[in-house]
Amino acid sequence: MGAPDLLRHLREAGFTVASADGGGIRVAPSASLTDAHRQAIRDHRAELLSLLAHPPDPDRWCWPHSDAMNGAELEQFAKRAQQFNRRGMSAEAAEAMADRLVIRDREQDDRRTCLECTTYRPGRCGNHRRAGLQAPDVGRDLATLLQRCPGFQPSR
Repeated sequence: MGAPDLLRHLREAGFTVASADGGGIRVAPSASLTDAHRQAIRDHRAELLSLLAHPPDPDRWCWPHSDAMNGAELEQFAKRAQQFNRRGMSAEAAEAMADRLVIRDREQDDRRTCLECTTYRPGRCGNHRRAGLQAPDVGRDLATLLQRCPGFQPSR
C-alpha cells in the first residue's frame, strides 16, 4: 500500500489526517490507530507529508483531459440550470440546456441563447428592437436557439 492508498484507507476508516507543527503527522482519534497503522504511517511519512501539503488537483481527470466537467464547469452548469429553471423551464430541460452550453463553451462558440440575456423574460424580449425582432414575443424554440443577437446583454 502506497501513501495515497494509506491516506485514503485512514480517511475511509474515520480518521482525520493532517500535518502537524514540526513536520509531524497528526491522526485523530489516535487511540484507534493499530500498530499496523502506526508502522505504515512511519514507513510513508515523507510521502504522506507531501500529499497533505499538496493535495492532488480534483480536476485532474476532468475536461480537458476527458469529457467529465471540471469544477468551474460544474459551478457554471448549476448556476445556469437554476437560472433557466427560474425562467420557466422544467428542471430536466434546464439541465439539458445548461449541459448544451457547457459543450458550446468548450467549442468556443460565440453564439448565445435568449435565456442567457438579462433583458429576456419568459416569452418576452425586453430589447426586441435592437435584437431585430418586430415584436417582443419570443417562443421557446427561439429562446433556446444558439444565435448571434445584436441586442444580447449577458446576465450577471
